Amino acid sequence: MEAIKEDYVSFEVAKLLKEKGFNEDCRDSYDWGGNFHLNTSSNNGSIKKIAAPTLQMAMKWLREVHEIYMMIDKDFATEKGWHYVIARKQDWADNIDKGLIQQESNSYTYEEACEAAIKYCLENLI
Repeated sequence: MEAIKEDYVSFEVAKLLKEKGFNEDCRDSYDWGGNFHLNTSSNNGSIKKIAAPTLQMAMKWLREVHEIYMMIDKDFATEKGWHYVIARKQDWADNIDKGLIQQESNSYTYEEACEAAIKYCLENLI
């Protein structure tokens, strides 16, 4: 059995996170050339490094700091992968249809759906 590994945001999404104010200390980082470095104890304020958070850390930051909720779910309608739904916290509680911001279905893997949802939020909502 293969060991389970962490899934990190892509270099492109890491740059967007930094641009949008993500300033959490991450264990791993990218250099400005896009090379991934494990256990570099990055500080996002560093000139030489960009924090490389896990997908879940980025999703938690969007939820806690920007009150943006993402749901990643199996696409049972097409049975071709995963889809995501994005909503704002204050609207989601009142009326899920009113709070719905974006919904996309594709033949994503779970991790690709997470990355696509995070990227959508960074490019369109913050």
